[in-house]
Amino acid sequence: MKPSDFTKHPYDSVLQNKECESVARNVMVILSRLGNEFRLLSWDEYKQEREKDGNFTMSEKTIFDRVVGFCVAAESAKELSPTWGGRR
Repeated sequence: MKPSDFTKHPYDSVLQNKECESVARNVMVILSRLGNEFRLLSWDEYKQEREKDGNFTMSEKTIFDRVVGFCVAAESAKELSPTWGGRR
């Protein structure tokens, strides 16, 4: 599996927070366009890509820190949400 397989919004995440779900989706979209390989995305890369997308705010940093670890591999992404885990 690739990050592009995880670009749907991850509803009902274990974090139970819509902002976290949105930022996690943003991470997957960014990973998809930066080579479509799982890896640890840096905050600087995230910020740069989100600034290109528009609607970026620095408040995303705290949320990014909470979710980026789920986005380093398919298995950890599946743990974040039933949507991403194929259970929905």
